[in-house]
Amino acid sequence: MSKEKIKKEVLDEKNFGPLVDKIFQQNDVNNSGYIEKQELTELLNNLFDQWKMPRLTNNQVEAELKRLDKNKDGKISKQEFRVLVKEITLFTISKLEI
Repeated sequence: MSKEKIKKEVLDEKNFGPLVDKIFQQNDVNNSGYIEKQELTELLNNLFDQWKMPRLTNNQVEAELKRLDKNKDGKISKQEFRVLVKEITLFTISKLEI
């Protein structure tokens, strides 16, 4: 299967919505209904460790939080989280060796 077919399949709403829900629930450790800074930090650190990339600094995490936090309430809603999951998914697919 080509990267384009994988991308199309994963980002199809019938697959992507449940994926976002699952990842959101796994990372909303305190069950607040939001991804807060500490949860975002843990998520990004885990990803960067898996990718064998340097972890983000506190300032970089704060910048990422601000970028994703469209309503400026200091936390990431599930809808705002969709952007991050899509970016992570596209990055991961781009690194596949097919």
